[in-house]
Amino acid sequence: MPSRAELVARACAVNLDHTQAKYQNDSVLEQALLYKETTLTAATGTASTLATPATTAARISGGKNV
Repeated sequence: MPSRAELVARACAVNLDHTQAKYQNDSVLEQALLYKETTLTAATGTASTLATPATTAARISGGKNV
């Protein structure tokens, strides 16, 4: 199970108000967070909002300059 600090950081990243009374329990917050992350991923069609580093993209494409 992730720590409360990690859950709070993830909640802030997806605009989930972690200060509500219903999220006093870590597992309830984690469930809400997983739902929010899943719906955001499905809506945007991407697993991450971070860009892939060029070195990783080059390794994936067989070393070609991407």
